[in-house]
Parts: sequence; C-alpha cells; structure tokens
Amino acid sequence: MSDVLDLFTELAAIPSPSGEERAVADAVKGYLRDCALDVDEDDAGQRIGSTAGNLYTQIEPTAAGTRIFLCAHLDTVPPTGRIEPVVDDDGIVRNAAGTILGADDKAAVAVMLETARRVVSERRRHAGIELLFTPMEEVGLIGAGAFDPSRLEARIGFVYDQADPIGDVIIGAPSSYVLDVTFHGRAAHAGMHPEDGCSAIAAAARAIADLTDPDLVEPELVVPGTEVPE
Repeated sequence: MSDVLDLFTELAAIPSPSGEERAVADAVKGYLRDCALDVDEDDAGQRIGSTAGNLYTQIEPTAAGTRIFLCAHLDTVPPTGRIEPVVDDDGIVRNAAGTILGADDKAAVAVMLETARRVVSERRRHAGIELLFTPMEEVGLIGAGAFDPSRLEARIGFVYDQADPIGDVIIGAPSSYVLDVTFHGRAAHAGMHPEDGCSAIAAAARAIADLTDPDLVEPELVVPGTEVPE
C-alpha cells in the first residue's frame, strides 16, 4: 500500500466518535512531531465536553506567495462495533467488521499528514502552510466553533470534508435550525364538554405539517391591485 493509504487504515482503525477523539488526536500529534513540527492543542476539549481539543501546527514558509491553511475533523459518527479496515482487490477500503469506516473525515486527516511529511522531508518550496484538526464536527461543528480563528495567519484555507470528485470545490452547503417549542393543550371533560378541549399533540402535528423552508418555496405571483389571501 502507498504511505497515505497505510496511514489512513491506521487512523481509521482508531475509534473516535464525537467527544472521544483522544486516541486519534494523540496519533496525529505523534505523526506531526515525527515530522519535526510543533503541535499545539487548545483547551477546547474542556469547554465543549470532548477528550481532545483543536490541534494546530504550521510549516514555516520557504518561498514568497500566499499562505494557506488546511482543515479536517478528527471525530466520526458513532461506531456500532469493531473497525477493521481492509483494502479490497479493487483498491476500495472497507470495514471488514461491517460498521462504519470513518473515512469521513480521516481520509482528509491522512492526506493532510502525508502532505506535511512530504513538504518537510522533500524540502518543497511553499509560502506557509497551517494545519488545523478539530473535534466534535459531526454534532454541529462544535470544535471548530471553539477554535480561536485569530491564531490563523493565513487568510485563505480549504476544509476537506466532501465526497465529490477530486478538484471540485464546495463553497456552500445546507444548514439546519433547531427549534425548542412547547405546545400546551386545554383539558376538558370527554363526556360532557369535549369541544372545550384542545389537543397539544394535534396542534404540534399541524405546526410540523405547515413547516416550510423559505429558501425552497417559490414566491407567489401577486398581480398589482389584487389582495393577497390570508
């Protein structure tokens, strides 16, 4: 196997569900230090309930140009069993144990680490590279949100977390909103005055059925001089 594939299977075999990234964070730190790079881990883990914080390192520039940063996350969705990465005859990496593989986002982590190794060992010319590895991405970008962005000297960066073909650049993605809503019903005697009652469940069901995404609904055509229906 190539060095990067070997590295990926090693990282993928380390369980790291959101909030439990310690083992894979230590593996990443060890790899970078073997490349003679200083790695800093912030205190985000303590603040967000994770076993690891954000890992940050930089490779000092050797040429003029634009400094960049690269970013990937260390956590995966929760595994439901063992993780045993194997490479099939067709070159596809699978989990022989039948659960998740964790390529999201350890494939990117492996590529970033191999990039750092090659840049340093082969003394490639570059204008400065910063690497950022974050925890708890799968549960809402919590680790990235806890990172102090003022630490980044680069003003341009790339976040590796997409399954599109190599070369595609994603500049937007769907988002979500969380609503915490309480519905209160009104009690009534079922036999004497049921019409006075109000079901909280029915009200909640109607509200959910009426929910729409305003970005996905085409505006209605209103002819000047006509009334908009209530």
